[in-house]
Amino acid sequence: MKSVHIYEIDHVSKIYKRGKVKANDDIHFHVNEGEILGLLGPNGAGKSTLINQMVGHLSPTEGKILFRGKDVLKQSKFVAQNVAFYAQDPHALVSLKVWEVLFYTGRLRGMNKQDAMRETEKLLARFEMEEHRNKMLKRISGGQKRMIGIGTTLIGNSSVMIFDEPTNELDPKKRRLVWDLIQEKNRDGTTIILVTHNVLEAEQVVDRVAVINHGKLLAIDHVSNLKQKVDQRLKFEITVTSGIVDEMCHHLEAYGDLERNGDNRLRLLVEKKDASRVLDWIIADHHGFQIDEYAIVPPSLEDVYFHIDKEAEQNALTLKEAATA
Repeated sequence: MKSVHIYEIDHVSKIYKRGKVKANDDIHFHVNEGEILGLLGPNGAGKSTLINQMVGHLSPTEGKILFRGKDVLKQSKFVAQNVAFYAQDPHALVSLKVWEVLFYTGRLRGMNKQDAMRETEKLLARFEMEEHRNKMLKRISGGQKRMIGIGTTLIGNSSVMIFDEPTNELDPKKRRLVWDLIQEKNRDGTTIILVTHNVLEAEQVVDRVAVINHGKLLAIDHVSNLKQKVDQRLKFEITVTSGIVDEMCHHLEAYGDLERNGDNRLRLLVEKKDASRVLDWIIADHHGFQIDEYAIVPPSLEDVYFHIDKEAEQNALTLKEAATA
């Protein structure tokens, strides 16, 4: 069945400071209805600029953005009614009580009083913040504010939810809860657009990923397809007893490319045909070396990200050298 494009980003560029800074550079892709799309890239890559254009807060310098076939800039009310947006600094309602922030957001999204209150109570319980319900939003901690901000995105029945770095400043338990809530909404049919630089966490939830850096879209595809483009050698991650790492490195270098991470962690990339020899050496005969842990790890989304970014930098350098030759 053909995918429905809920968003179309049509050759969008955003230029600041009288043409000196190109925050987005000819970005072109679509978002499928019902998917979780991750926008990945380092800080300053242009991700937040792009999504602010997607919700109509900024206008493109070039190109256009369509939401359900309608120009975002010409149909701002339609977009606001259908797209819930969690920004990195979402606390416009700091003078309201915690429960009021959630409740009135639900009401503004068209919920009746009973449904808005029921959803408010449900979210406060999930966040373990019932005891803070009557505090002013400005009086609670930064992490708690962030959870309430996420709650204002989740409440109601928006068909699209956009999250800009939602898990920043959250402890591991709260981060896991946020990912769970996002996946629950997606299972109910909500399209999710997730902006993050936390590649390891994003890998657990996204369907497709768009890699953005220096304002450019470097790649967009399903995670599994992108992984096929990465170095397909097998990766051994090995933890050894401190003090014998140098000797261990000397032996393992014969099998492939070796990296040392920290005092006693090694990463070895080997061709698939040589993997059994390495495994036999680790398990049966490593000459008295103490190996505490080992694992054979497939390419990760983090590997994809670094591979694509490195490839883009090499291509840019080649073009620069050709232009100056």
